[in-house]
Amino acid sequence: MKLDQFVVVGRIGTAFGLNGWTHVHSYTEPPTNLMTYEPLFVGAEANSWEQLDLVEFQLHGDRLIARIGECASREDAIALRNKDLAIRRSDLPIPKLDEFYWVDLVGLEVVNTDEINLGTVRRVTDYGASPVLEVDGSGSTYLIPLVKPIVDAIDLRQGLRVCWDATWIA
Repeated sequence: MKLDQFVVVGRIGTAFGLNGWTHVHSYTEPPTNLMTYEPLFVGAEANSWEQLDLVEFQLHGDRLIARIGECASREDAIALRNKDLAIRRSDLPIPKLDEFYWVDLVGLEVVNTDEINLGTVRRVTDYGASPVLEVDGSGSTYLIPLVKPIVDAIDLRQGLRVCWDATWIA
């Protein structure tokens, strides 16, 4: 299956214990929402996904752990470390009128308030303080915080308008 049909919702972390359990890093809000999606897919190779046989999810303290059907040992769990977890885009609920998914921003054009085209959104990443738009322009990359004072307007058909000077590059 092609990569563009999927939305990455988490990542497999380090092994947990000896019996094939693994830590799971969720990109959903709240993180436990990851446990509600079925089926989940794991990144197998570049641009391909394989359905994951997820046997069990549970909270361990404030972290998620999972038991994956293919994992019977710690070594099996280690082999899946750092692989992305995804769901089909069509399995996401339709967002409300004033909401969007980060994946919907990828590929949109970004212009600043001076009408200068800064480029297109390559990805959205959360570094902790706030989500950040990675915008590829003509020879420049911009890292623009996805916060209301900076992002002036989001239109999924027209693109994004930002309060960002074209000289502020990464």
